[in-house]
Amino acid sequence: MAAPLLLDLVLETATNPGTGSFVLNGAVQDRRSFASAAPGGGQVFYFADDGTQAEWGVGVLAVGTPNTLSRQTVTGTTQNTAQALNFTGTVRVYSWVPASYTPVLDANGSLALRGDLSAQSGTLSRLQVVVEALVPSVTNWGSQQALPAADAQNRFINKDIGGGNFPVLNIQLVNAPTEDNSAAYFQFLTTWGALAVPTNANVSSQIRSYAQPIGDYATNGSLNNAVSNLNSSIATKQPVGTYVTTQPTTSGSNGDLKINSVNFGNSVNAPYLSGYKPDGSLTSYILAQLGDLPLDRSKKLHCWQVVIQNGQRVNFPSGFSGSPDSINFNTTQRLDLWWTNADSGGFTINSNSNASQQISVIASGPR
Repeated sequence: MAAPLLLDLVLETATNPGTGSFVLNGAVQDRRSFASAAPGGGQVFYFADDGTQAEWGVGVLAVGTPNTLSRQTVTGTTQNTAQALNFTGTVRVYSWVPASYTPVLDANGSLALRGDLSAQSGTLSRLQVVVEALVPSVTNWGSQQALPAADAQNRFINKDIGGGNFPVLNIQLVNAPTEDNSAAYFQFLTTWGALAVPTNANVSSQIRSYAQPIGDYATNGSLNNAVSNLNSSIATKQPVGTYVTTQPTTSGSNGDLKINSVNFGNSVNAPYLSGYKPDGSLTSYILAQLGDLPLDRSKKLHCWQVVIQNGQRVNFPSGFSGSPDSINFNTTQRLDLWWTNADSGGFTINSNSNASQQISVIASGPR
């Protein structure tokens, strides 16, 4: 809060103010008026004296016609009270500082303040303490309170560094509100970014996740015995070869077929699969050979239906690896259809009709 104004060489008179505000008559000779010294008005220090009694305190100056000074706070009177005196004659009113507002050094040169220390603009540009400044403990860490050394001990980081090192600006313990755990880590904020360092519980968890589980593992002798037993077990199994294992039982979920055998002994001299369906019945399937296929194995066919219009882009159901070899159309109407701009993904179809129509397409190309 701003202090009341102390005005230089101000002296005016007031007539019969009683206990109310002073209606100022103007400055006496060779002095200034309150309004000329403080044209904006506001709180001012004042003394009022009629020759027999006096009072002093803080008043509020109102600049106008006439100028008035209300007696806001009476700090003292010659009657030893803090009440406004009843002035019935002419009163001299001037500006001066009451003793209760005057800073005084004690015998040790110390100055005691009853309230805050602040600058006129609201902030002090510089405050220098030669020996020491004692401040109370912090009660709100989110405020602008001064920090005593006792509270700062082991709480903040010293950023004085050297030797090419970088300062740590801030340290936070993350994901550990009550205790150490597998997700907790320290985050160090530096001038180049943040660095995460796992805690003890976090490191222990990672070691357990990646390391070999705890157990009684084999010695060299027992390990050799294990290898020998393993080789013996392997030797009793089916020898290496390319064949189908015969297991004449049903197996698999619905839709599966367990292969029983692969044979070439049928009447058409083609290989076939013999196997059991999930219901237990035996069935066979003749397999096509490469020579039976209508296309070279490096080629594939696409057959599908699509609704088209003249100039429409038509995409293949799945792309070829290169440009298509052929594209053929079929429709129930007598139309003139042709394609242009064919590539591995599709083509543009052209028609002598602008109507929408459904056509069948057969396209072949590299697989």
